[in-house]
Amino acid sequence: MRRTRSTSLALLLALAGWPGGTAAGQTTVGSAQSLVYLPQELELELALAAAPEHLRSAATVYVFGPSGYQQIRSGTNGMTCLVNRDGHQRGGRELRPTCWDAEGSATIAPVMLRVGELLAQGATAEEITRDIERGFALEHFVSPRKTGIAYMLRGDVIFDETTLTVARTIFPPHYMIYAPGVSNADIGMTEEASTSDPTLPVVYEGYAGGSRTAYIIIVAADGAGDRLP
Repeated sequence: MRRTRSTSLALLLALAGWPGGTAAGQTTVGSAQSLVYLPQELELELALAAAPEHLRSAATVYVFGPSGYQQIRSGTNGMTCLVNRDGHQRGGRELRPTCWDAEGSATIAPVMLRVGELLAQGATAEEITRDIERGFALEHFVSPRKTGIAYMLRGDVIFDETTLTVARTIFPPHYMIYAPGVSNADIGMTEEASTSDPTLPVVYEGYAGGSRTAYIIIVAADGAGDRLP
Protein backbone atom coordinates (compact mmCIF):
# COMPACT_ATOMS: atom_id res chain seq x y z
CA MET A 1 0.00 0.00 0.00
CA ARG A 2 1.51 3.34 -0.97
CA ARG A 3 1.43 5.26 2.26
CA THR A 4 3.54 6.23 5.23
CA ARG A 5 2.78 4.51 8.48
CA SER A 6 2.76 7.82 10.38
CA THR A 7 0.28 9.53 8.06
CA SER A 8 -2.08 6.56 8.02
CA LEU A 9 -1.88 6.21 11.78
CA ALA A 10 -2.64 9.89 12.39
CA LEU A 11 -5.67 9.70 10.10
CA LEU A 12 -6.87 6.48 11.71
CA LEU A 13 -6.68 7.99 15.19
CA ALA A 14 -8.43 11.14 14.03
CA LEU A 15 -11.22 9.21 12.33
CA ALA A 16 -11.75 7.11 15.43
CA GLY A 17 -12.07 10.23 17.57
CA TRP A 18 -9.01 9.49 19.69
CA PRO A 19 -7.01 12.53 20.81
CA GLY A 20 -3.70 11.38 19.38
CA GLY A 21 -4.56 12.11 15.76
CA THR A 22 -5.35 15.19 13.71
CA ALA A 23 -6.64 14.68 10.19
CA ALA A 24 -4.27 16.13 7.63
CA GLY A 25 -5.26 19.59 6.54
CA GLN A 26 -8.18 19.75 8.94
CA THR A 27 -8.98 22.52 11.39
CA THR A 28 -11.82 23.16 13.80
CA VAL A 29 -13.13 26.34 12.22
CA GLY A 30 -16.90 26.66 12.13
CA SER A 31 -17.38 27.55 8.48
CA ALA A 32 -16.36 25.68 5.36
CA GLN A 33 -13.28 26.76 3.46
CA SER A 34 -13.40 27.25 -0.29
CA LEU A 35 -14.68 24.05 -1.83
CA VAL A 36 -12.85 21.78 -4.22
CA TYR A 37 -14.47 21.60 -7.66
CA LEU A 38 -13.20 19.16 -10.27
CA PRO A 39 -13.90 18.90 -14.00
CA GLN A 40 -16.86 16.56 -14.39
CA GLU A 41 -14.97 13.79 -16.15
CA LEU A 42 -12.24 13.81 -13.51
CA GLU A 43 -14.79 13.72 -10.71
CA LEU A 44 -16.58 10.83 -12.42
CA GLU A 45 -13.33 8.90 -12.75
CA LEU A 46 -12.34 9.56 -9.15
CA ALA A 47 -15.77 8.57 -7.82
CA LEU A 48 -15.78 5.26 -9.67
CA ALA A 49 -12.21 4.49 -8.57
CA ALA A 50 -13.62 3.83 -5.09
CA ALA A 51 -15.40 0.67 -6.26
CA PRO A 52 -14.05 -2.71 -7.38
CA GLU A 53 -13.77 -2.81 -11.14
CA HIS A 54 -16.68 -5.19 -11.66
CA LEU A 55 -19.13 -2.72 -10.02
CA ARG A 56 -18.14 0.50 -11.76
CA SER A 57 -19.91 0.31 -15.11
CA ALA A 58 -23.41 -0.12 -13.64
CA ALA A 59 -23.12 2.28 -10.68
CA THR A 60 -25.10 5.48 -10.19
CA VAL A 61 -22.75 8.48 -10.08
CA TYR A 62 -23.06 11.98 -8.63
CA VAL A 63 -20.66 14.88 -9.18
CA PHE A 64 -20.26 18.02 -7.09
CA GLY A 65 -21.05 21.48 -8.43
CA PRO A 66 -22.09 24.97 -7.27
CA SER A 67 -25.51 23.72 -6.12
CA GLY A 68 -24.26 20.50 -4.53
CA TYR A 69 -24.29 16.98 -5.92
CA GLN A 70 -25.98 16.28 -9.23
CA GLN A 71 -26.67 12.82 -10.63
CA ILE A 72 -24.98 12.38 -13.99
CA ARG A 73 -25.51 8.66 -14.44
CA SER A 74 -28.26 6.31 -13.36
CA GLY A 75 -27.01 2.83 -12.55
CA THR A 76 -28.58 -0.60 -12.38
CA ASN A 77 -26.64 -2.47 -9.68
CA GLY A 78 -27.69 -0.51 -6.58
CA MET A 79 -24.28 1.12 -6.10
CA THR A 80 -23.99 4.90 -5.59
CA CYS A 81 -20.61 6.54 -6.12
CA LEU A 82 -19.49 10.11 -5.41
CA VAL A 83 -16.48 12.05 -4.22
CA ASN A 84 -17.45 12.73 -0.63
CA ARG A 85 -16.57 16.15 0.77
CA ASP A 86 -17.87 15.40 4.25
CA GLY A 87 -15.45 17.17 6.58
CA HIS A 88 -15.00 20.29 4.46
CA GLN A 89 -17.45 21.99 6.80
CA ARG A 90 -14.67 21.85 9.40
CA GLY A 91 -11.92 23.10 7.15
CA GLY A 92 -10.74 19.86 5.60
CA ARG A 93 -9.59 19.69 1.96
CA GLU A 94 -9.47 15.91 1.58
CA LEU A 95 -11.63 14.15 -0.99
CA ARG A 96 -13.10 10.77 -0.12
CA PRO A 97 -14.27 8.80 -3.16
CA THR A 98 -16.94 6.43 -1.88
CA CYS A 99 -19.26 3.82 -3.37
CA TRP A 100 -22.15 2.57 -1.23
CA ASP A 101 -24.04 -0.67 -1.80
CA ALA A 102 -27.83 -0.69 -2.10
CA GLU A 103 -28.41 -0.33 1.65
CA GLY A 104 -25.98 2.54 1.96
CA SER A 105 -27.44 4.13 -1.17
CA ALA A 106 -30.84 4.16 0.55
CA THR A 107 -29.66 5.37 3.96
CA ILE A 108 -26.23 7.01 4.14
CA ALA A 109 -25.90 8.46 0.64
CA PRO A 110 -28.94 10.77 1.12
CA VAL A 111 -27.21 12.24 4.19
CA MET A 112 -24.08 12.91 2.15
CA LEU A 113 -26.10 14.47 -0.66
CA ARG A 114 -27.73 16.83 1.85
CA VAL A 115 -24.34 17.72 3.32
CA GLY A 116 -23.12 18.56 -0.18
CA GLU A 117 -26.14 20.78 -0.78
CA LEU A 118 -25.51 22.64 2.48
CA LEU A 119 -21.79 22.97 1.78
CA ALA A 120 -22.57 24.56 -1.57
CA GLN A 121 -24.82 27.05 0.24
CA GLY A 122 -21.96 28.01 2.55
CA ALA A 123 -23.47 26.50 5.71
CA THR A 124 -21.26 26.27 8.78
CA ALA A 125 -20.35 23.01 10.48
CA GLU A 126 -22.81 23.77 13.27
CA GLU A 127 -25.61 24.52 10.81
CA ILE A 128 -24.94 21.28 8.94
CA THR A 129 -24.92 19.28 12.16
CA ARG A 130 -28.25 20.77 13.26
CA ASP A 131 -29.81 20.16 9.84
CA ILE A 132 -28.73 16.50 9.75
CA GLU A 133 -29.87 15.95 13.34
CA ARG A 134 -33.26 17.42 12.43
CA GLY A 135 -33.42 15.17 9.38
CA PHE A 136 -32.93 12.08 11.52
CA ALA A 137 -35.45 13.32 14.11
CA LEU A 138 -38.05 13.79 11.36
CA GLU A 139 -37.11 10.42 9.85
CA HIS A 140 -36.07 12.01 6.57
CA PHE A 141 -32.87 10.05 7.19
CA VAL A 142 -32.50 6.59 8.72
CA SER A 143 -29.53 4.51 9.81
CA PRO A 144 -28.58 1.43 7.79
CA ARG A 145 -31.07 -1.33 8.59
CA LYS A 146 -28.72 -4.21 7.90
CA THR A 147 -25.04 -4.91 7.43
CA GLY A 148 -23.52 -3.61 4.22
CA ILE A 149 -20.42 -2.05 2.76
CA ALA A 150 -19.07 1.20 1.40
CA TYR A 151 -16.03 0.79 -0.83
CA MET A 152 -13.23 3.35 -0.58
CA LEU A 153 -10.59 1.63 -2.68
CA ARG A 154 -9.03 4.89 -3.87
CA GLY A 155 -8.40 5.99 -0.31
CA ASP A 156 -8.68 9.58 0.92
CA VAL A 157 -6.82 12.00 -1.32
CA ILE A 158 -5.65 15.58 -1.67
CA PHE A 159 -6.25 16.93 -5.17
CA ASP A 160 -3.98 19.46 -6.87
CA GLU A 161 -6.34 21.87 -8.61
CA THR A 162 -3.48 23.38 -10.64
CA THR A 163 -2.25 20.16 -12.24
CA LEU A 164 -5.67 18.43 -12.02
CA THR A 165 -4.09 15.37 -10.49
CA VAL A 166 -4.15 13.60 -7.14
CA ALA A 167 -1.29 15.14 -5.18
CA ARG A 168 -1.14 12.44 -2.53
CA THR A 169 -3.12 9.75 -0.78
CA ILE A 170 -3.55 10.61 2.91
CA PHE A 171 -5.43 7.47 3.96
CA PRO A 172 -5.07 4.09 2.26
CA PRO A 173 -7.70 2.12 0.35
CA HIS A 174 -10.22 0.61 2.76
CA TYR A 175 -13.62 -0.94 3.28
CA MET A 176 -16.31 0.51 5.56
CA ILE A 177 -18.88 -1.82 7.12
CA TYR A 178 -22.09 -0.19 8.39
CA ALA A 179 -22.17 -0.30 12.18
CA PRO A 180 -24.67 2.27 13.53
CA GLY A 181 -24.38 2.67 17.28
CA VAL A 182 -21.22 0.56 17.51
CA SER A 183 -18.18 1.89 19.39
CA ASN A 184 -14.52 0.95 19.44
CA ALA A 185 -15.10 -0.52 22.90
CA ASP A 186 -17.75 -2.81 21.41
CA ILE A 187 -15.19 -4.37 19.05
CA GLY A 188 -12.42 -4.42 21.67
CA MET A 189 -10.39 -1.69 19.97
CA THR A 190 -8.21 0.71 21.96
CA GLU A 191 -6.03 3.63 20.98
CA GLU A 192 -2.96 1.70 22.09
CA ALA A 193 -3.84 -1.30 19.94
CA SER A 194 -4.51 0.88 16.91
CA THR A 195 -1.25 2.73 17.45
CA SER A 196 0.61 -0.57 17.57
CA ASP A 197 -1.09 -1.97 14.46
CA PRO A 198 -2.88 0.52 12.16
CA THR A 199 -4.27 -2.32 10.05
CA LEU A 200 -6.66 -3.37 12.83
CA PRO A 201 -10.33 -2.46 12.28
CA VAL A 202 -11.54 0.72 13.94
CA VAL A 203 -14.93 2.39 14.34
CA TYR A 204 -15.41 5.73 12.63
CA GLU A 205 -18.42 7.94 13.31
CA GLY A 206 -19.17 9.96 10.19
CA TYR A 207 -18.73 13.72 10.32
CA ALA A 208 -22.42 13.90 9.44
CA GLY A 209 -24.79 11.59 11.25
CA GLY A 210 -22.42 10.65 14.06
CA SER A 211 -23.04 7.19 15.50
CA ARG A 212 -26.11 6.82 13.26
CA THR A 213 -23.81 6.51 10.26
CA ALA A 214 -20.87 4.81 11.99
CA TYR A 215 -18.67 2.39 10.10
CA ILE A 216 -16.06 -0.21 10.95
CA ILE A 217 -13.01 0.67 8.84
CA ILE A 218 -10.94 -2.23 7.49
CA VAL A 219 -7.78 -1.33 5.60
CA ALA A 220 -7.60 -3.11 2.24
CA ALA A 221 -4.89 -5.62 1.45
CA ASP A 222 -1.71 -4.36 -0.18
CA GLY A 223 -2.26 -3.83 -3.86
CA ALA A 224 -6.02 -3.34 -3.66
CA GLY A 225 -5.72 0.08 -5.26
CA ASP A 226 -2.82 -0.58 -7.61
CA ARG A 227 -4.96 -0.43 -10.77
CA LEU A 228 -6.86 2.67 -9.70
CA PRO A 229 -6.19 6.10 -11.23
